[in-house]
Amino acid sequence: MPLSDDPNDKLRACLNHGWPDPDEDFTPDYLAACKRWFEALSPRARNTAVAAIAAYGRGDEVAALELAGALPPAPQVALIPVED
Repeated sequence: MPLSDDPNDKLRACLNHGWPDPDEDFTPDYLAACKRWFEALSPRARNTAVAAIAAYGRGDEVAALELAGALPPAPQVALIPVED
């Protein structure tokens, strides 16, 4: 799974590290990579990731992206292709 330094990919990895994907939009490999990435974060980086998740949850996407931007490269978002 390729890694990305894009804050959007980092935020998505934070948001998808430990919850099932009810809409099945993401590949299982991507979700597993997000979990491994989150588990490998240092305690300080993990606190930053949790703060990004909280900011996103309260609707402050700007702060969430700013916080996520400080994290190490994360798995690049991998969506399941939509069938025609």
